[in-house]
Amino acid sequence: MDIRNKVVVITGSSSGIGKTTAIRFAKEGAKVVVNYHSNKKGAEETVAEIKKLGAEVALVQADVSNEKDIERLFSSVVGTFKTVDILINNAGEPLEKIPFLEAKYADILEMVNTNLIGPMLCSQHAVKIMKKQGYGKILNTTSIKGAEYGGGSSVVYAATKSALNNFTKTLAKQVAPAIHVNAVAPGYVKTRSYDGMPQTKLDNYINQTYLKRWIIEDEIADAFIFLAKNDAITGQVLYIDGGFTLK
Repeated sequence: MDIRNKVVVITGSSSGIGKTTAIRFAKEGAKVVVNYHSNKKGAEETVAEIKKLGAEVALVQADVSNEKDIERLFSSVVGTFKTVDILINNAGEPLEKIPFLEAKYADILEMVNTNLIGPMLCSQHAVKIMKKQGYGKILNTTSIKGAEYGGGSSVVYAATKSALNNFTKTLAKQVAPAIHVNAVAPGYVKTRSYDGMPQTKLDNYINQTYLKRWIIEDEIADAFIFLAKNDAITGQVLYIDGGFTLK
């Protein structure tokens, strides 16, 4: 797919991987929809950088764990750009702050709604639009924590990402051949979620990889660009992890 002038919706694009990916798609000539839940300042900064590039951009606040917000998000996108060519389900709750055995029902439900049900509902809306035009790409942000070996202490997070990997493969079968569905599974990417961690813990993460270094956000964005452009791949999970999952 030539992504120039294509409409790409990126959930959770006010910071981190989402922000970097939004800017990269703008550089490729795409029309970008920046979405945020609560980080309005970060989202506006993303939009400002995209406008500097001369690309078309829209900003939509929506909580992807909320069904009504998702409906409003896609209604806004169609109202502005008429269609959706690429959906990147990137918004997600980070690693849980409460140990699993101490987590309440509401804690678990919040992460499941954001990390799994949100991408499912967003994909439903995107597929309806993409079917009408006869093509489209759906890309999910999963994680190395969703790989078969398990996610360490991040029980709920790992479960949602593992389920999202399976959802990627299963949905790909249902919507082929017109619509392609793939996932990018980042390894240890140096984002703000690691701020404040002791150096010994950070070193331990990197020492578990074969390349012995952090992944940078642009390398994750590279993967999204590649999958958006490639028309021969569907139902795949692309691990960008410095070799972590080789262990």
